[in-house]
Amino acid sequence: MMEDNRSRRIDVLAIGLFGLAVGALTLGVAQLGWISPKNTAGALVIALIFGGIVQLLAGITDIRYNEQLGGTALTMYGFLWITLCSVKLVSTSSTFQFDATLYAPINLVYTAFSAVMVYLTAYRNLTLSALHVVITLTFLTTTFARLDFISELLPGWGHLVVGLMAFYHAVGSLTQAFTGRALFPLGPPLLFHTSDTLRSIAKAG
Repeated sequence: MMEDNRSRRIDVLAIGLFGLAVGALTLGVAQLGWISPKNTAGALVIALIFGGIVQLLAGITDIRYNEQLGGTALTMYGFLWITLCSVKLVSTSSTFQFDATLYAPINLVYTAFSAVMVYLTAYRNLTLSALHVVITLTFLTTTFARLDFISELLPGWGHLVVGLMAFYHAVGSLTQAFTGRALFPLGPPLLFHTSDTLRSIAKAG
């Protein structure tokens, strides 16, 4: 039964990253002013579904596969996108206009969370860790933008880079899972668990 479950296992991370790619690219384009203001609500719906719901569902599936790292990251980022997009939709479709400082605490918390993910994903591969470096910087610039210290341009470009890197990793990990060879190289792990290091030394000896 366990072997049968393993054979049916899919690369859930690729699904979550495809969702992140669509959401981040849509948000980035909107922040840079390349989407007409009349389409803001539509852009938020796209970001909510792909950046939020798709990541959340992928994260829940990863948790069922006992993948704590991927499950935690995907569900937490999914809840973030759902929350922020929902608040933005309420703000744009009603008389409620929320103060920008409302978003500062959640952005700061996720800046710290993403910084931790830089370290943890370094055990996976270079691309995933680099993606979280960009996510961390994007959260940081978003916090400054919410506090009116800078414009939306830096977060906008940050979301574009996040979207492109997420798409790159999704294609790389999906092709790796399906063919055994990544179409795009993801790079080696930057860090290794002690047990992995000891096994490598034993094999070399």
